[in-house]
Amino acid sequence: MLELFGRFLVIGALAFGGGQAALPLVERLAVADTGWLTPAQFAAGIGLSYATPGPVLILAAFIGYHVAAVPGALAATAAVFTVPVILAGGAAQLVGKLQEARWFQAFAQFAAAGAVGLLGVTLLALALPLTDVHPALLLGSAVVLVAERNGMHPIALIVAAAIFGAASSLL
Repeated sequence: MLELFGRFLVIGALAFGGGQAALPLVERLAVADTGWLTPAQFAAGIGLSYATPGPVLILAAFIGYHVAAVPGALAATAAVFTVPVILAGGAAQLVGKLQEARWFQAFAQFAAAGAVGLLGVTLLALALPLTDVHPALLLGSAVVLVAERNGMHPIALIVAAAIFGAASSLL
């Protein structure tokens, strides 16, 4: 049980980029290094972790359960989330202390403007390929956005899009 806790504590500490990025490490731990799971069991665990709401590293509970039943599931789950929770708590405390500093307030204003600019560039980067596929897709996306913002129900949007698609194929 101590080995299970220690290994998942390391995974939680190294899982930068989210659970997706840590899956090869988890697979190596659970299948290759320890033999706790077969490749088929690991694949089933990944499927279950994607089917459940929450982070993909809930896979730790699945592996822990296979190793040591309910206590193993609890130990692996606690271990994999311990370091991220401690880091998030420390960051929240630091930000709470820095909110009073004038330089941090000025940074926050400029960072917010930078974030809005990056979102605009991202939107443009996502919208431009639509014109390569078909220019009407960009126009259609704008129409759907405006209709949704003006309160049109999503089902009505889907019906309207289906009617428009059927009518355009006849032309």
